[in-house]
Formats: sequence, C-alpha cells, structure tokens
Amino acid sequence: MDNITNLLHQYILDESSGVIFDETEQLINKINDLSLLENPYCKALFSIEAAQFYLYYRRIQNSEKYIELAQDTAKLSLSLEGALGKRTKYQQENKAQLFLKIGLEKNQFPSRHCENLPKSLNLNDDVRLERIEFSEDIESTQLGAVEEAIILVKHIQLQLSQPKDKLTDEEVKPYLNAVVDNTRNWSLKIASLYHRCSLESTDKRTIERSMMQMEYLIHELKNTKVPNSIRVDMFFASGLKPVWILEQTWAHLMLHLGLVKGALDVFLNIKLWEEVITCYNLLELKHKAAEIIRQEISKKETVHLWCLLGDATQDPSHYETAWKLSNEKSSRAQRHWGLFYFAKNNYEEAKPHLKLSVELNNIQENVWIRLGFAALQTEDWKLAATAYKRYCALEQSTFEAWNNLAKAYIKLGDKPKAWKSLQDAIKCNYDRWQVWDNLMVVSIDLGHFSEVIRCYHRILDLKNHHLDVQVLDILTRAIINNIKDSDGNPAQKLLPKALELFGRISSFVRNNLHVWRMYGQLTALKKTDIGDEIAVQYLQLAHRVAVSSSKWFQQEDTIEDVLQICCLLAETYLRCASQCEVKKKRSLLASAKLSLQGVVKKVKDQDWITEKISTDLHKVEEYLNDVVNELDKIK
Repeated sequence: MDNITNLLHQYILDESSGVIFDETEQLINKINDLSLLENPYCKALFSIEAAQFYLYYRRIQNSEKYIELAQDTAKLSLSLEGALGKRTKYQQENKAQLFLKIGLEKNQFPSRHCENLPKSLNLNDDVRLERIEFSEDIESTQLGAVEEAIILVKHIQLQLSQPKDKLTDEEVKPYLNAVVDNTRNWSLKIASLYHRCSLESTDKRTIERSMMQMEYLIHELKNTKVPNSIRVDMFFASGLKPVWILEQTWAHLMLHLGLVKGALDVFLNIKLWEEVITCYNLLELKHKAAEIIRQEISKKETVHLWCLLGDATQDPSHYETAWKLSNEKSSRAQRHWGLFYFAKNNYEEAKPHLKLSVELNNIQENVWIRLGFAALQTEDWKLAATAYKRYCALEQSTFEAWNNLAKAYIKLGDKPKAWKSLQDAIKCNYDRWQVWDNLMVVSIDLGHFSEVIRCYHRILDLKNHHLDVQVLDILTRAIINNIKDSDGNPAQKLLPKALELFGRISSFVRNNLHVWRMYGQLTALKKTDIGDEIAVQYLQLAHRVAVSSSKWFQQEDTIEDVLQICCLLAETYLRCASQCEVKKKRSLLASAKLSLQGVVKKVKDQDWITEKISTDLHKVEEYLNDVVNELDKIK
C-alpha cells in the first residue's frame, strides 16, 4: 500500500519528487525479499507495477529488469515479425507489415472480464484502413489481463527508450494494438487507448480520432456505471493516468489543431496556469494572463503562482518573492528564475539559479540539460560535464546531450569518457555525420584504429564526400610503423580495411597529393610485384598533383611535400625495378630519373633554401644517383 500511496502522492504534485522516488525504490527493494513473491501471479503483478513506477521517472534500465522478470514469470515471449498485408483502401499489392508474435508456455493467469468496455473509435479515413489486413490469418494467442499488462508496459518502455520518429512508431504499434484489440480489462482498455491517442497525435490522418478518443475516455473515466471493483482491477499495473492528465492531453491536442479557445477553457478548468499563459499569448492577450494570475494570488498566494506571474510579466522580482515565500526551499522558484535569464541568453546569470534548482530537486531533466548548455556556453567544462551526465542518466535517447557531454570531457582532457559518450550518442542518432566525425577524431587520439575506419565509412555513407587528411595521415603512419592499437593488436592487421577505405576516398578525391601519397605507401606494404607496380602508379599521381602548380617551388611547405614524395617514389621505383625484366626495368628507371631531375633542378635554382629543404634535397639527389647508377648497369 505504501508504494501505491507514494505513486498517488506523486501524481498530484506539479513536478517529479526525488524524495518520493527514493522512498519508493527502498520499498521495492524490501518487497523483493518478501515470501509473498514466491507466488507467480504476485511476482508478475509486482514486477509490472515496479516497471511502471520506473517508467514514470524515465528510468529505462531499471524498468527493463522488471519487464524481463514479469515475462519470465508469465512464460511470455514477444517478438516482432513480418507478414504480407494492406494498410490502405486503394492498395493493390500486399506489402510487408509488422505484427507481434506472442508465445505463452503456460496457462494464462486468471483475470476478470468487464462487460461494458470503453470503445475504440473508428478512424473513418478516406485512405487508411481501420487496421492492417493481412493476407494470411495471424495466429492469435489467448491472453489474460496480466499478460496484456506486460505487453502494454513493454510498449511504453520501447517508446521511451528509442528516438522519437516514424520508424519507432511502426515498431511499437503492434504491441499497443495487441492490447487495444483484445483486452477485456477496463483499466487496460482505457490505458491502451490513451497511449494510442498519444501515438496518433503526431499524424495528420489520425490526430482527429486521437482528440475525439481522448474526449471519450475522459467521459468514461467520469462515468460511474462501471463498478469500482472492476475499475481498480489492474489499475496500477496498467499505468492508467489520472483524469486531469487525460484532460491536459486533450487540451494540448486541441491546441495542436488550432482550437486555442477550447484548449484555454480546459486549462482554466484544471488550473494549468502555465498553459493558460501560452493560450493567452497565442490569442495576443498577454495582459489577461497576468490579470488572471493576480486574481488567483489575491485568493491564496503560492510559490507556483508568483513564478507564473514572473513568466507572464517578465519581471524577475516575482521569482524572488516566490523564493522568499518558500523559505528558500523551492526548486521551482529557482528554476523559473534561471530559465528567465536562460531565455535571454544570459547564461552567467542563469547558471547559479539552475544549479540551485537541481540541488533542491535532482529529478529535473529540462533543468539539467539547460544547465549543461549554459555551462558549455560559458566554458565551465566541469559543470557542463556534471549536468549533461545527470541529464543522460535521466534521459538516455538524446544524442545532442551525449555529444555535448563528450565535448565537455574533451575540454577536461578525459578522452576515454568522451569516446564512451560519443558511442552512446551514435546509438541515439545513427544518421548524424557530425557525431561520427567527433567519434573518429577521438578514436584516432585513443588508438581505436578499427573504429576510425568504421567511422570514416559511415561518414561517407551519410555525405558521400569527406576528407580529413590529418586523421588519414595518423592512421597511415600507425599502419606503416605497425603501432599497437588500444587493444594491443598490431595496426598492420588493418591494412586490407585501410586500402578499402582509401579506394573509396580516391574515387572522389582526384587531385589531393596526400591521399595518393598515403594510398601508395599503404599499397607498397603488400610487398608483392603487383602491389609495388600499383604503388608506383599512385605515387606518380601524387607527384603529378604536387608539381601541377606553376608556383610549387616558391613556398617552403609545398617544396617539402614534393621532396618527400620524390623520396617515396624513387624508393618504390628502385624496389619495383629490381624485380622485373630488363626492358621494363629500363622504362621504370628512366621515368624515375626524369621525375627526380626536374624537381632537383627547380629547387636548386632557388636562392632562399632552408636547412630542412637542403637536407631533403640531398636525400633526393642520393636517390637520383642510385637511379642513374642502376640505369648505367643495364645500358
């Protein structure tokens, strides 16, 4: 009963309470040790309710543990599978559609049926069918209310743990439909229809049904025809929301459809003053918002109302009044105060208020992420790392937060943690090339060479063209010198994968001397006749690009590039010539002599040669002498 009391207490509060969370978690741990849970029915029901509790606070990993326990206890298996079917009225061909395959290895748990179940309203769309019409009969499994509650809580967990997009919606719908279409339990029917409304609220073809269904559910909740004994059956396991939450959702749906006055009436009725302010702002009646809040304050002043008056009037002195009224204990007052400055991009002023707010109540995702951003903007890297770390613990599916956490760690010099954060960022958004680029740069610093190649390929998948010479150069030198990677493996094991990557890069980068130089160096590592010949071709291309500018010999850096390529080219020419017949050998050496002589002459003609260039030039001259000597031997 204490768990239920805590949950009801949380429902009536304006914001999540860390105290209630801690108390309830301690109770859950105590209940886990009770002999009561030796009964499979009690164990399954308790696991579902514990999962619902953790999902309320968005503790996804904790909820997964109890969902798995409930499934194991119920001997219930769930898997998404595909089957041919149609989802529109004018569809000619059957296409692959997802459905939920349910397996039950034991008899279902006993459950009670309700005769007057709430109805699922029809879609009545001109194009879309009411439900998918499969070309073959899908085998159905008879379930009880406990098994259906497990499926529903699994749906909620999947929806919260994955990115919010159309693909996620398609993957979670089969779980929801399995409950909506089959349950005979009153609470589960209401709860599943509520979740369907939420899911359909973002689709233009379903939003109208979503709004009408929500209005119908509110009526059903207030209807007293269904006995309380039926209503409370599976009530907490279903995760059914209080009626005011449904009214709030209904008003937001109206607002989304542009029915501002209708939404305003609902918000006024349930006293959601923040939404009332939003509606008045949309109706261009800002003065009305302040007026109605002052009226409420005159009846009874509260911290919440003073904060809202500050929002409505943009006067920060009202936040100070709220703070004093709370005896300096209100996280809300500090939150509104901090967000006031945050909205004005005054991050230095915002930081102390946001920081104090989360110290008073640490379950505030929206405050943690704004505190992290404010710290990032003011280069307070330690605070940024702390804030984003806490936010990511509460909300694990926001890739921007993981990415910013990695940036903070990098600035603090903790690259291993940054690397781990970027891995989590990619799990949240696989299609953002900038995150892959960040991961690639950190990976090269930490010696995760295999990961560097994977990242580079993924970046090319996403944007077709990408050139990072610095990363490629470090990777190439690691392979040439056979440096050990972060796992202690020799880097030359990655030679085939590196050559594959350079093959892909060279297909769109035709005039970069560094790409062809590195490609040639890596190809030469194969140490085969064909490999040397191909390496010569790549280095010739690098040489051609290097000397293509008419002014290459007038700048120190370009001269050094050309001399380096000449050394590599001469070395590869000589090795290749030593393994072929005389005619081909003469041709290779003659080509090498011509390339080297032209470079040596151009560089010697300059009267400003540095010591570094002079040293490199001497090396090229030595290679030229070797080439000439080899030619003399075969004349």
